[in-house]
Amino acid sequence: METLINADWQRMLEFLRSLYIPCSLDKFPTHVLAALPKLVDAEILGITSFSIRNTSLPRICTFPHPEIGMAAESFTAQRQNFLAHPVAHHYAKTLDGQALAISDFFSESEFHRQDLLYTGFFQHFGLEDQMMIHFDLPSIANADQFHQGQDQLNLSISRDRRNFTERDRLILNLIRPHLKQAYENLVAFNQWQYQLVEQQQAIEQAAIISLSIDGTVKWMTQKAEEILHHYFQPSKVKIFLPDLLQRWVNHQVFDLVKSTEICTSPRSLRLELNEQRLTIRLNYNAELGQVYLLLEETQPNQFSIEALQMLGLTKREAEVLFWVAKDQSTNEVAKQLGMSDRTVKKHLEHIYEKFGVASRLAAVMYVLKHLSIIT
Repeated sequence: METLINADWQRMLEFLRSLYIPCSLDKFPTHVLAALPKLVDAEILGITSFSIRNTSLPRICTFPHPEIGMAAESFTAQRQNFLAHPVAHHYAKTLDGQALAISDFFSESEFHRQDLLYTGFFQHFGLEDQMMIHFDLPSIANADQFHQGQDQLNLSISRDRRNFTERDRLILNLIRPHLKQAYENLVAFNQWQYQLVEQQQAIEQAAIISLSIDGTVKWMTQKAEEILHHYFQPSKVKIFLPDLLQRWVNHQVFDLVKSTEICTSPRSLRLELNEQRLTIRLNYNAELGQVYLLLEETQPNQFSIEALQMLGLTKREAEVLFWVAKDQSTNEVAKQLGMSDRTVKKHLEHIYEKFGVASRLAAVMYVLKHLSIIT
């Protein structure tokens, strides 16, 4: 049984250290291939991403001559060319990813008679043998072009002569589970990084202010700063809140800290300026001693026929209530809408029933409250 000497183990440890260094997913294949020559000799080293579940074309990265990888991609663009490789064909049938070489399947003369594989590709680059390991690729969200749509990977070493040893086979088999684990680590790391960037972008697009329990500003997003300048025109806004807002925050926090009840809904403050409404919601995290302000700018709801319809009224009912709210009598509403007094009264009865009220004034107040025109 083949064993490794101390120098081999030392080189193996150096390779594994470099293998687990975080890097971007798209650069990982070249990162691996650049470190591999210190472990095994080969004229060409390559990593191929491919799929055995769909018709995605293999993508091949080679070192130190990337043009060979591009030529190999063109060669394997036809699936029968890819499966003409005995090791790839064996893996597709068995999913046995252990190190195997072309020489394990073909004698030298048999290999030379393979017009498609040898004459069509290997001979052109002066290569006489190739050894591979395979493993399945973890699912990658937002994958780069090399890995997108692929579910398998192989690592290959190619030589210009048939001289692979059991040491070479042992080394590839030993690094195989580490390659798989390094890929899984990298996919998880990149996914976490991607989610972090997404969250950061979402936070920056929102208007949020973080405060300590004493009301001191810890940080705020640029959007929040812009809104405060618009409504309060404060100075040194990154350090202090405007006086009016600071007093409101202090009062709310004092009440929340003092209260023994659990507050499940945020406290809110509303301001209006130039037909724009600012709603400031305060959330208090008792466990962390943190206060957060969420600032939302909206246009005040208008008392319109369309808005009344959104509350569940028919178009005719909405028209009736719209004119009733303008203090018109039943007769005036009837003339305005071209209907009888009786029809106006019937629409009002339906409105009262829908809103659970008993008078015109109560119906109008219901609308004003539910459209947040008054609170």
